[in-house]
Amino acid sequence: MSKTTNNMKMIARLLALLLACLTLTGLVVACDQGGDNPSGGGSGSGGGSGLINDQLDVNGRLKDSLPSDLNYGGEQITILHWSDTENPEFEQEEITGDNVRDAIYDRNMQIEDRLNVDLVFHGIPGNGDTANRQNFLKHVDNVYTAGTHDYDIISAYSRNGGTLAVQGYFVNISTIKDSYMDLDKPWWPQQLVETVSFGNGTYYFVSGDMSTNVLYMMHMMYINKDMFSQLQIPIPYNSVREGKWTIDKLLEITSDVYRDMDNDNQRSKGDRYGFGAVIWELDSFYIGSNMHYVDESDHDLLVVSPDYSSKKAVKLINKIGRWAVTDNVWIYAHDNLEYEVQSDHMTVFDEGRMLVIMQHSQYAGKRLLNADFEYGLLPMPKYDEKQVNYYTGMGNPWSLYGIFLGFDDRGEKAETLRMLSAVLECWASEGYRLTTPEIFEVNMQLKYSAGQNETDMFEYIRSGITFDIGKIFSTDLNGMCDRISYAIRGGASWSASYKSYKSAITTTLEKIVEDFRAYHAQRDSGTGDDGYIYG
Repeated sequence: MSKTTNNMKMIARLLALLLACLTLTGLVVACDQGGDNPSGGGSGSGGGSGLINDQLDVNGRLKDSLPSDLNYGGEQITILHWSDTENPEFEQEEITGDNVRDAIYDRNMQIEDRLNVDLVFHGIPGNGDTANRQNFLKHVDNVYTAGTHDYDIISAYSRNGGTLAVQGYFVNISTIKDSYMDLDKPWWPQQLVETVSFGNGTYYFVSGDMSTNVLYMMHMMYINKDMFSQLQIPIPYNSVREGKWTIDKLLEITSDVYRDMDNDNQRSKGDRYGFGAVIWELDSFYIGSNMHYVDESDHDLLVVSPDYSSKKAVKLINKIGRWAVTDNVWIYAHDNLEYEVQSDHMTVFDEGRMLVIMQHSQYAGKRLLNADFEYGLLPMPKYDEKQVNYYTGMGNPWSLYGIFLGFDDRGEKAETLRMLSAVLECWASEGYRLTTPEIFEVNMQLKYSAGQNETDMFEYIRSGITFDIGKIFSTDLNGMCDRISYAIRGGASWSASYKSYKSAITTTLEKIVEDFRAYHAQRDSGTGDDGYIYG
């Protein structure tokens, strides 16, 4: 890196530090009003009084446990990332005045300053486009084959991340000795290891608050609060907190809402509806009911989850299916993927004639800026009140982070891996405190502050993020997730539907496992002199 660039970075950091000091000078820390914070929601607020202590930052957000004296002597940490994300996530060279971009800048600066490292980003296209996906994978293979150690960390589009793990390009993060990663902290999703394990609790990639696009792509329920008031329906915030926000409750409040508002004697976008969604998001009811697509197995590594053909799944899909074909529900199922522009169900909600809509977190920031009604949000409902937690399904354009098997070991593999684990922990931790609140503010057009209903709901949603191997490999697995969505939309019997393609899905998954074993056997990973397994 040039001397000029380093000088510019130093000047920018000094300016940012000055701004931070000025902000802290005028900061007033308010006491928490109590009672509204989600129990077990991963808010990291400490349940607290608003007092600042060694565990909380000035905004009451939990700090990490990284040693304060970590110093890696200015080591360059090279990151390969997909450059065509829907929302900014990686490199930001300067303060721009954009909330999220500036928070990303601050996050990167904090990582560099706390660990004394230099983050070096290299981005190439790698989104869901088939050619981009293939070119990204080919680039990684070329770099690995050349043995040039160009990258330490790779952040890839979710489905590419899964493929890179199967093809043996990622280090088994779960076996890093004395790792600095603390997966019990709120910046890591509660179900992270459970839903991304390749067997025996082994995992090759992570995500969460470190990926801004994870926060943008969470599935949630947006609500028209004005319509709730007009229809004299209580907004179920307390039901959420009491663990009673269930599918039955959703069906109850949305099942007598439809009205032919434009008097054309047919369902149209001029009418009033109880619920709307786009078809390929409907599988989030399955995820929200704490059911998996793929489970780990000691013998076979990965197997189709028993949930997929369970009585619970049949009951859920049949129930949702019967509701989905009523007049109260508008499921958008157009084959044109440009639904963001053309989808009428979103227009209905935007114009204030839909009670509840299931959408990505980014929906409000992109569609509701000029809404003339008050909106809010709710997590995906539980299957029933016996279910302990709320679980959040994801759209696909988000990032998985892994340590590249061809990383530069700096002559000390074990210590380098510890350093990289510190980078990942710091990245997620700083994202939790810096980028996550800003993403909430931009998306919801509300200030992130303890005590607000929407803030609490957002914490339930964020802490319940679920990454499922079946979701990551859905395209490869014969559209495994889409099968549920289409069954719901058509009101089809799941017990009859899944039998026609379960065998094909099982066969494809067995092939993925076979490839996983073959690729990992081929990699020159072996066992190092220190006994650590790097592959």
